[in-house]
Amino acid sequence: MYRKIAFIFIILLLTFASAFSAISSKDYNSVKRDLAYIEKSRSATRTSYTLVAEKFYKLYRQSPSSSLADDSLYLCGMTYIKSYNRFKNKEDLKNALKYFRLAAVNYKSKWAAESYLQAAEIYVLLDDYASARYMLNKLIGKFKTRPEAKEAKKKLQEIEKKFQRDVEIKSYTVSKSNGNNSSITKANSSNGNDSKQVVKNIRYFSSDDYTRVVIDVNDIPKFEKHWLKANPEYNKPPRLFIDLFNTDIDRSIDKVIEIKDGLLKSVRWGLFDKGTTRIVLDSENVKDFTVFTMSNPDRIVIDVSGSPDGVASKTDVSTSANNEQTGVSTLAGIFGLKVKTIVIDPGHGGHDPGASYYGINEKDVVLDVGLYLKELLRNNFKDLNIYMTREEDVFIPLEERTAFANKKRADLFISIHVNASRNKSAYGVETYVLNVTNDKGALEVAAFENQATEKSLSDLQGILKDIMLNSKLEESLMLAKFVQDELSSGLRDKNLGVKQAPFYVLVGAKMPSVLVECGFLSNKKYLSKFNSKSYRKAIAENIYKGIKEYIEKYNGKN
Repeated sequence: MYRKIAFIFIILLLTFASAFSAISSKDYNSVKRDLAYIEKSRSATRTSYTLVAEKFYKLYRQSPSSSLADDSLYLCGMTYIKSYNRFKNKEDLKNALKYFRLAAVNYKSKWAAESYLQAAEIYVLLDDYASARYMLNKLIGKFKTRPEAKEAKKKLQEIEKKFQRDVEIKSYTVSKSNGNNSSITKANSSNGNDSKQVVKNIRYFSSDDYTRVVIDVNDIPKFEKHWLKANPEYNKPPRLFIDLFNTDIDRSIDKVIEIKDGLLKSVRWGLFDKGTTRIVLDSENVKDFTVFTMSNPDRIVIDVSGSPDGVASKTDVSTSANNEQTGVSTLAGIFGLKVKTIVIDPGHGGHDPGASYYGINEKDVVLDVGLYLKELLRNNFKDLNIYMTREEDVFIPLEERTAFANKKRADLFISIHVNASRNKSAYGVETYVLNVTNDKGALEVAAFENQATEKSLSDLQGILKDIMLNSKLEESLMLAKFVQDELSSGLRDKNLGVKQAPFYVLVGAKMPSVLVECGFLSNKKYLSKFNSKSYRKAIAENIYKGIKEYIEKYNGKN
């Protein structure tokens, strides 16, 4: 009898929880009225629009699977558009873009189609025509029969007429009349023209559905990226090209670097005009790309993939009512994503010791932690694939770490570090996800781990608007919270919280990713702890507990 009553009570609780998690039309219409009110008000400020936008986003976060979730996201973006139209502040465009991309990638509704159109319009306003074309093409591919697809085709034609720069005959070959091209200075010769930046090397990391191309330079030049359609007249495939202004190139670099990995046919370079080096990526099946810069040493990184933004190609995306039973409230849970592969990244290594205090190097601490963590995961999750970016004291550039995770098709990326501060009494643990920030403390940590200057960090924050995929940000934040809570309570150390900052090692990761700072090596009181294997094991055990909680939630055990 009592069991039956308890069972009925549980069912009622689940029903109530389900009803509570849905977005109510009353709340939704209330926020719409707020938007209508500030639109009519002469005294409304930008802050008023921001507050309304945040209300729409809060509704979406309340229940991403609700029938009103995509509506709320779309109106969140439109609120920022209305703010831009009124106050002409470009930050509103960037905010709107973030929410339109989130709605476009993760839903298949009218509002998702409209979001693609709005995102393309914003890219045009920001003079990023390659990204505008890309969003319109994605809309056409995803919503072939919808009226928005017809509108996208019209907009594409307008953009192509005005901005297509298909000048292949001139671009990629040096004419015979130039002979040895002696009029253009060799990059590796002493010529008195030291103002030019130099392309020193071109390298790549390749897999079936992801390729990273790295252009090594002596200084980051001004550059532009362009995506060109196939040109049958000149037998040219679809391609991405990067124009590097006021640059020269080391002539020892092969003119054509064959790749043929299913994504890229080749990478090739030529001299577009005086002082401009053009680097071309010939596409075989590229559907998505991002371009960003890194420093110390300087390089330009190009990521291309065979699946569009958002959901990895290896996973079938389908919504299911059963997902609501698991308690998963974020997009990965709704779409049934599973954790199958984890990459552990012990920071620094080799000639890069990281933080170094009192005879202890960060690189040694985090390597031990990483190895212990790998052992814990392998022993307790027999069906998981566990990889490490390094298992010995070797140096690995930041861009190779993320590329390794992408090549392994990882579902989680865990970068392990130990903090340091000029304030020798600072202590505590904190966990980071990739995002822009104004937090000076977070930026200081990022600058140290990136080995970056303040200027390069500023550049990265501007680039992140084109890199951040908000569905991954949500999952990263959840993973970070689990790890942070377990780490701080398990180590009985000060909880400095989950933070956001622009870390190079997380840029381009196509999976939820976090950077864990496991305490302060600069605090002498922790010297004996960090020097002991038992404490390094304790760090690993608590990171493991946070990952375990995340896995059980997403793999349907919780």
